Amino acid sequence: MENYMQKPTVISAILIILVSLFIVRLTQGGKPQELISPLLKQEKILGINQWLPFVGAGQDALQISAESAFFIDSKIGQVLFANNPKKQLPIASLVKVMTVLVALEHKKMNDSFLVSKRAAEMEPDKMLLIAGEKLSLKELLYGIFLVSANDAAEVIAEETTGDREQFIKLMNSKAKQLGMKDSFFANPTGLDEDGNNSYSSTYDLAILTRYLIRHYPEVVEISQTEHIILPVTETHQDYDMYSGINLLTTYPGIVGFKTGYTPEAGYTIVTLARKDGHEIIGVLLGSEYRRDETKELLDYSFRILP
Repeated sequence: MENYMQKPTVISAILIILVSLFIVRLTQGGKPQELISPLLKQEKILGINQWLPFVGAGQDALQISAESAFFIDSKIGQVLFANNPKKQLPIASLVKVMTVLVALEHKKMNDSFLVSKRAAEMEPDKMLLIAGEKLSLKELLYGIFLVSANDAAEVIAEETTGDREQFIKLMNSKAKQLGMKDSFFANPTGLDEDGNNSYSSTYDLAILTRYLIRHYPEVVEISQTEHIILPVTETHQDYDMYSGINLLTTYPGIVGFKTGYTPEAGYTIVTLARKDGHEIIGVLLGSEYRRDETKELLDYSFRILP
């Protein structure tokens, strides 16, 4: 009987010791340590994102042309609509959402960026930057969100770390940190390249967008700007830009976010809508009717929310 009564005590003592060792491991040096995902240990990349929404079976409540769709209330984590959410697809200029995130993690909004001849010659969508000009990161972000400027994205990639290829490596490292398992970034623009194109999934892009707006909420104000004039300064000409997101003026509650198009990717969009205390992030890839399907899925999402 005495041995029987001692067993739980011994087991409890062992558990207390193990828990204590774990706590010490996490607080080495008096500071909480970030956990490294076992899948990323070999590359020594910290897994920092803790928001990975659950996706159940596919939903067929609506028939859409988009190859993939994912709409979620990002505050409560409720998936509102999902169709092939983890399918790897070309994403066109939605790549620039990651470009913006990496830039903001290394630079400040008022930091100056020099326009190179190579960046100024980027086509087709552009701010019409001139080689030798200097603009702030914030000014370049207006170009990215309003006119999807490839020249601005290239300036950011070249100037953020001083090495374009290193910047692209940072984009892919960040994707791994965030748990974006179905994503690859070949360049900072989303333009198609022979045999080495960027791709992602609607699920991954929802994770990326939520992370960006939570850590850098000022980008929402930029993305919801319908029109802006950047006045001439000593370092650059003036710029007059209108947003390509026409839903900003036609659908109440939309506050951005980013559109894209290439012949291979088709029409793509990440949309951000806030209404009645809810925040919906919606992503469409490979859509033929991006605008109408975004409106339809937002109507549906707000209708089924509690």
